[in-house]
Amino acid sequence: MAGVKRKNSSSVTPSKKKTSSGKNALLTEKQINELAEQVSNKQYNALVELLGQYSHIKAVLLKSENDKVEAQGRLLTVVLFKCFQKLFSDNLLVVKKSYDDKKTLAIKWLVEKYDAYKTVLLEFLGTELHYDTSLQLDMLDIYLNLIKLETEHMSADKQYFPTATYKRLVESLLLSQGSDFIVLQFEETFKTCWDLQFYFFNGLSETLLEWKESKDSTTLQRVFQNFQALALTSKLLFDPETQAEQPTWSVKDGLLPSVAYKPSHFKSQFQKAIVAILSYPMLTGQYKAILLILHKRIIPYMAQPQNLMDFLTDSYNVTDDDVVPILALNSLYELMKRYNLEYPDFYSKLYSLLTSQLLYTRYRSRFFRLCDLFLTSTHLSSNLVASFIKRLARLSLRSSASGAVIVIPFVYNLMKRHPACMVMLHRPDVSANEYSDPFLADEQDPLKTGAINSSLWELETLMSHYHPNIATLAKIFGEPFRKHSYNMEDFLDWSYITLLDSEKTRRYRAPAALEFQEWDGLMAGENSYMEGWTF
Repeated sequence: MAGVKRKNSSSVTPSKKKTSSGKNALLTEKQINELAEQVSNKQYNALVELLGQYSHIKAVLLKSENDKVEAQGRLLTVVLFKCFQKLFSDNLLVVKKSYDDKKTLAIKWLVEKYDAYKTVLLEFLGTELHYDTSLQLDMLDIYLNLIKLETEHMSADKQYFPTATYKRLVESLLLSQGSDFIVLQFEETFKTCWDLQFYFFNGLSETLLEWKESKDSTTLQRVFQNFQALALTSKLLFDPETQAEQPTWSVKDGLLPSVAYKPSHFKSQFQKAIVAILSYPMLTGQYKAILLILHKRIIPYMAQPQNLMDFLTDSYNVTDDDVVPILALNSLYELMKRYNLEYPDFYSKLYSLLTSQLLYTRYRSRFFRLCDLFLTSTHLSSNLVASFIKRLARLSLRSSASGAVIVIPFVYNLMKRHPACMVMLHRPDVSANEYSDPFLADEQDPLKTGAINSSLWELETLMSHYHPNIATLAKIFGEPFRKHSYNMEDFLDWSYITLLDSEKTRRYRAPAALEFQEWDGLMAGENSYMEGWTF
């Protein structure tokens, strides 16, 4: 009986049998498989030597590309995964109350080696090697499969998710200084599994705030970049109505903990993470990228979007970049419309965005779509609308042809919508010789510009524009206002390329008449074009 007991206890006690390989040498494929066989035969001390191989593999791959070493690393990773998979199946990685002290001690030793294995995988994922290696992709896949193993074996409760293990992966990816291809590879899985999305944000805000206090600005910008690639470019799947149809990564037939099915909890955790990450230092490109998607991919998933008020109002008041306030308009309007944000100087700030650079920026289409929406209400003051009309007309004189194409139908629609501004087109009592434009171009308050008392002589100037399409379009203001409002989408995407293409495809009714004089020569002769010239 004593011998039987020793045999049972040795099944979970690390073996002290030594392998023949040197401590500082890379193992061959045969040696790796032999060590794996020892583990399967319950000689668990072989795990130490297998795990020790990663330091040698990493040292080689940090210096140069080596397909042979990479293949060894791939084999080693798969072999160790199978070893721990078997340990899970044998219940040797979970301590139970029924175990005696010796077996408990042995299992704790195995758990330490399992944690060491996970640590090694994460170190590889977060390290920039000499080249982008598929070994790192395999390690990511293996680590994700470890999450499945833990979900199945780490708890007797069927409703379980290994939050600690997954959190270590999330933190490693966010802090990763390596190539972006690892983050992008994880994003492919992340965007299809709602449980990975839920636990990504769960408790993340505390970590982000802790890093903000302890990390340097370069690291924080990298964290922001990785967070943006993962959490802000992927479509979030946490919709209670369709959640049952969405796939999960960790469970197939079972259930996650009940908290994972609460939309309010998800929105709360998502909001905290977003507020934390927006407090990070951002590059100009990152700042603009956030504003571009804020109204569609962030605000709808927040529990209290009002928490973005300070961020958006600060963005709207940026003065050193004309593009940032334009990009903030979408989200700011969303908060005003749906969440009762009060912004008394909204139209004054919107008016100040009408600058000569506006008609040249790549975001002008976005601005005019929103501006058309903001000026839709017929309850707006005619003085306010007249200021927008007058300023746009003035800007059209200094804009490109593609910018003037947008201004003309936009002004026409405003005047159709606000007939009180028609007086700016018809002032028969004003003498042209004595006329002085009362419009105050430098006034920033649209209610005090005096535009309603001015006239739109700029539109008459556009009737003589060098481009025939613009001249023809501007002549609509000299005709009765019987035309329906223009569809702005037909004009917002015009550019020099589209204007030139329209000219190339235009069909003329008759060939153009040319008048010219023939010359016998260019530089010499009686009928030379250059005759009589001296040099």
